[in-house]
Amino acid sequence: MSRRLGCLVPYSLAVLLLSGLLFLKKEATPAGGPAARQPFWSPPGPRRSPCAPNRTVANVSLSLPGRHRLFLTYRHCRNFSVLLEPSGCAEDTFLLLAIKSQPGHVERRAAIRSTWGRVGGWARGRRLKLVFLLGVAGPAPPAQLLAYESREFDDILQWDFAEDFFNLTLKELHLQRWVAVACPQAHFVLKGDDDVFVHVPNVLEFLEGWDPARDLLVGDVIRQALPNRNTKVKYFIPPSMYRARHYPPYAGGGGYVMSRATVQRLQAAVEEAELFPIDDVFVGMCLRKLGVSPMHHAGFKTFGIRRPLDPLDPCLYRGLLLVHRLSPPEMWTMWALVTDEGLKCAAAPLPQLRGAG
Repeated sequence: MSRRLGCLVPYSLAVLLLSGLLFLKKEATPAGGPAARQPFWSPPGPRRSPCAPNRTVANVSLSLPGRHRLFLTYRHCRNFSVLLEPSGCAEDTFLLLAIKSQPGHVERRAAIRSTWGRVGGWARGRRLKLVFLLGVAGPAPPAQLLAYESREFDDILQWDFAEDFFNLTLKELHLQRWVAVACPQAHFVLKGDDDVFVHVPNVLEFLEGWDPARDLLVGDVIRQALPNRNTKVKYFIPPSMYRARHYPPYAGGGGYVMSRATVQRLQAAVEEAELFPIDDVFVGMCLRKLGVSPMHHAGFKTFGIRRPLDPLDPCLYRGLLLVHRLSPPEMWTMWALVTDEGLKCAAAPLPQLRGAG
């Protein structure tokens, strides 16, 4: 146990030192004016997009916060080029791990690659493919670092739109397009954030009994969620953008799993649907149009492990599929503990699946 942790500590320190050196350079203000004047999706810098603003929408949304006005003004802009791209999936790919990240999250990607994102014994003979989904976030870290990551690890998928909370829906749209071309044969897709810990063997065990030709979207399903009308929070949605009392059932965006059948149906649905600022709710809207009910599984902890339970108890992790909100040091530590053959835990059944209702 101590030997395993001893190996992780130097690696962690090296990654932290590298990222610290890279971030000494402060992010510059985009040319042409303050960032608030840029289209919500526009990468920092002097580049100009051929996608023109919708002036009619801009004029009728003057009462909304600036961020929402920009989103509505440029919501029709849906086609962005690929800047960095990994190789496609092998024919026998069982699970595609599509992880939302940002250019500056160097430590998070390193932690995932060196822990649960590794292929090998933990994959139980199944072929996995790891891909990080990125936009553009200014000059820090340097583009050379991402290019190096792309060459070294073949897992960076980056598009030419700005990193922004409202742009997560663009990541969903462009991921669906990439999967359709480069990874259509994957039996299942796990989509999550770069601060989740995935217990891959438990995910694979659950999926063993599922036909990828059947619809499946499983995760931490949220029901009867109310649109947030508080203008001071990032989840604010005005009635003019969503009038219904509740959102449709949706799986928390921290992490969920889809079958190939559902992915293929979603590919058409997201192309037809009007973009919405909150990506997991957007997927829920598309599922509702398709008549697909997301399934709840208590093994997906997209809000983390809450007290009085110990959020860093490795025995809890051994019985779960996905846990959200771990820092890179916590990720490395939990990996060392969970994979320690000497860890003794009381036997406990895995959390079960149930319908969204």
